[in-house]
Amino acid sequence: MRVNVEALSSVERKVEVTIPAEEVKEKLEKVLKEFQSSARVKGFRPGKVPRSIIEAMYKQDILNEVASRLVSESFEGALKEASVTPISRPKITTEKVERDREFRYTAVFEIIPEFEVKDYIGIELKKERYEVKDEDIERVINQLREQSAEAKPLEEEREVRKGDYVIVDYKGVLDGKPIPELTKEGVQLLVGEGRLIPEFEENILGMRKGEEKEFEVTYPEDFHIKEVAGKTVKFRIKVKDVFQRILPQLDDEFAKDLGQENVEALRKKIKEDLEKRLEEEAKSKLKEELITALLERTSFDVPPTLVESEIAHLKREFVLSFQRHGLEVPPLNEDMENSFRQRALRNVKASLILGAIAKKEGIKVEEEELNNRLMEIARAYEVPFERVRELYEKNNMIPALEERILEEKVLDFLLEKAKIEEVSPEQT
Repeated sequence: MRVNVEALSSVERKVEVTIPAEEVKEKLEKVLKEFQSSARVKGFRPGKVPRSIIEAMYKQDILNEVASRLVSESFEGALKEASVTPISRPKITTEKVERDREFRYTAVFEIIPEFEVKDYIGIELKKERYEVKDEDIERVINQLREQSAEAKPLEEEREVRKGDYVIVDYKGVLDGKPIPELTKEGVQLLVGEGRLIPEFEENILGMRKGEEKEFEVTYPEDFHIKEVAGKTVKFRIKVKDVFQRILPQLDDEFAKDLGQENVEALRKKIKEDLEKRLEEEAKSKLKEELITALLERTSFDVPPTLVESEIAHLKREFVLSFQRHGLEVPPLNEDMENSFRQRALRNVKASLILGAIAKKEGIKVEEEELNNRLMEIARAYEVPFERVRELYEKNNMIPALEERILEEKVLDFLLEKAKIEEVSPEQT
């Protein structure tokens, strides 16, 4: 077998394989005998059909089978001899099979390009320095109190005020047609906290229990319900009930309800949680800075197959993010398509660079690390570890998980080696 490799580009290879005539002849004879033994031809007993009749009746089928076997039985060895690894499905082109003649076929496929990653040790980075302030702690405490608020019926009927809960029915109509997504009954809303569309809040404020009202709302062009995006919808709303929001007192009992001994311990826990979150956010930003620096220092072509695969993945995640919240998935416009492509290109290049650094530095994912990550997933979903492991193996998800862990290890390695300067948010 002779193998010749031609570089069509930095990411595409063409491999030409030549099979010796003697091997072609042997394979042809073997396939012909198989057809002869299995053919059913009227007037002849099984296995007794003359060779000439078999060749006449099944010539093309025999030649196709020979070509298929010659390719499948030689291709893996040809790749090893050529020292190339396809990352896309090879496009195979075969010549005609003829007795006593060599058989040639070519395979065109994409590969990971060769590139060198340089100057990745000691990259200069800026880390934002945040300090948890008293007002940050107070904001969280207020949020916790709001989450534990009670809705108390009004002692005397009055107008809706800021901070009240209201139970409403509403119907949105566009061009005389009701919009299902904008038609609800018995919905509880918190008024005056900026959680609703401004026109909604403005019109509910001042209404009374049992009162009905009509008003219009104009939605922005990028509104997620495409049917009303950029249009004005007429609403009819009825206030069915009004409740006063009662916030719990900030005392030791409130702290105990949240698992802390007293208010002081609650404040301490909130501060620790905020510091941890800010540290995680700062580290995440550092990693993005690090990736940007690596991309700027490393230039190479990216295989289209990997980019298209990543685009498909990003689009699936985009759709799922809307479906999880029960929202209609908006159509993709040209700007969104371009955004997906740019993100995919960045992700793929970053992944290839991190993989190259891992190989160069001998960074690997140990079995214990993989199992630890699977255990974390099992705990998060309250599923037995064995079930999670089985699910990942069955769906061939282990390689992708290993890749994520490897990239995290490489980024942590690079951060340890980086020159990090702490700066205030205003300096970044």
